[in-house]
Amino acid sequence: MARPRLTAEAADGVRADICAAAARLYERDGYDAVTMRAIAAAMDRSQALPYRYFKNKEHIFVALRAMCFDRLTTTMEAVLARGDPPLVTLHTMAHSFITFAEANPAEYRLMFALRQPPPAEYPELHAARQRALATLQTAYQQAVDQGLISGDALTGSHVVWAAMHGLLTLHLAGQLTIGRRLDELVAPMLDTLFGPRRMAAAKAAGRPLQG
Repeated sequence: MARPRLTAEAADGVRADICAAAARLYERDGYDAVTMRAIAAAMDRSQALPYRYFKNKEHIFVALRAMCFDRLTTTMEAVLARGDPPLVTLHTMAHSFITFAEANPAEYRLMFALRQPPPAEYPELHAARQRALATLQTAYQQAVDQGLISGDALTGSHVVWAAMHGLLTLHLAGQLTIGRRLDELVAPMLDTLFGPRRMAAAKAAGRPLQG
């Protein structure tokens, strides 16, 4: 008898469940422990189930990474939608990026792991990354348009992204041990990136800046 065909919504739910099981295995036991068999066992389902929705383990990890980037983008977009002055938006968005990584260290490591397939092989993941950076670029462009920051927004947003990632990588690896902690470095880093006008921008918005 043919298996009943799932609705698109139901199929998406099964994919999400498979990804969630893979994420739990990854966080507990690491990348190598995540196999199609282990995922099925964790879900208490047949060994064939993961293969009905994903080509292989790498495809699952691609979907996981894309989901994580989408969550990060949603957080950043919420900051952008508030309509604060540009420098306040940039500072708040940077803090939201850092908060996301601190709250989800396993997911963050997965998103930026060195062991990943070439972007061209999985355009959906590449697109998810682009959306996250594009949100930061939009905020940066607003500051450029108002004369608060010089340079072009694409380069500037890459620099901000790289600076935050570098600081977070040191923090999550336990390497900030020679005089400064993450919370002591965020504000100086953002001041270096965006300049000393942040306090005036915060005052204009009627709220103090974090950090």
